Amino acid sequence: MYIKVEELRAGDLLQDDVMGKTSCPLIAKNTILTDRHIELLKAFLIEEVDIQTDGSTLSETTDTSDQKDHVEDTAKALEEDFLKRYIEGEQQYNKEFLKWQAGMSIDIVKVREIILPLFEHARLNSDIYLHLHKWTSGHYYFHHPLAVGLISGAIAEKLNFENGMIIQAALAGILADCGLAKVPMNILKNSSFSTSENEKELRKHPLHSYNMVKELKLLKQEAKIAIFQHHERLDGTGYSMGDKGEKIHPLSRVVAVADTFCAMIAQKDDRKQVPPFKALEILKEDYFGKFDIAAVKALISIFTKIGPGTKVQLSNGQRGSVLFMKQQYPTRPLVQLAGDSSIVDLEKMRELYIEEIL
Repeated sequence: MYIKVEELRAGDLLQDDVMGKTSCPLIAKNTILTDRHIELLKAFLIEEVDIQTDGSTLSETTDTSDQKDHVEDTAKALEEDFLKRYIEGEQQYNKEFLKWQAGMSIDIVKVREIILPLFEHARLNSDIYLHLHKWTSGHYYFHHPLAVGLISGAIAEKLNFENGMIIQAALAGILADCGLAKVPMNILKNSSFSTSENEKELRKHPLHSYNMVKELKLLKQEAKIAIFQHHERLDGTGYSMGDKGEKIHPLSRVVAVADTFCAMIAQKDDRKQVPPFKALEILKEDYFGKFDIAAVKALISIFTKIGPGTKVQLSNGQRGSVLFMKQQYPTRPLVQLAGDSSIVDLEKMRELYIEEIL
């Protein structure tokens, strides 16, 4: 019997496969639905599913280990599908960047075609954000704009911006560093070799970016301002103008948080990557006063929407599973260690943090 997704309850049994946009079912038939399954169905805009009504139970139909394997296979398929699209997006951005270096104007239609399908895919499967940091090695200048575009859009959505402005946030994010195409190549290739002259040239890129986008009709003025201001800080320590407080546009604050976070979690030259959960704490605590706290909290909520049972690896190499998420300390849940089943309270053990979601 077909039942609307809004009427489903944990424990309902699927009569037939639920197909998504991948080659394997989103959820397989004979699966006992959990609250997480129902959230997934809603995220993929599935309106109704076929439910068994003969009173069958879990023991009569399927094994829990089979369900677990299927959920993991589905998650892997979704990630692989997105990664393929993401790599293609990097390649397309690379081609556009080379055109900008040659003096050609930005093709905003092409840029939209690169970032918006990826963003819509990520909107349906937010777990993808947990894996962005894995895809950076060797391609920083083509990875970073895509990551900033995706995260900027996600933050704007969490802050309840209207849909048009969410799209503009994603576009501002991917175009924030387009001005690097105007930075001399010898400086861009050796950006890790810091000198006052190199730094001075690199700091010109927000102005270069703005000059490149200022005439684009499909980009709203708010997005153009965000591109120019994405290195400004609320305490006035940023650049290009040293603006602070209310002089920094709300959309600029979103892109600033996304840009800084994505830079921290990426592999670039000899700089060590910062694990996402550690980067979130740095933004919230060490950089307090520099970034919009609402935007930071929105970012944290994107990465901490993980449920009990989620497998993690801690910074000391130990593995376990999330036992309980603390609303006040979302980056520091209770973790039950594998093997001895002891419980680690990350709120109290500040020297440890989540290194990786497994």
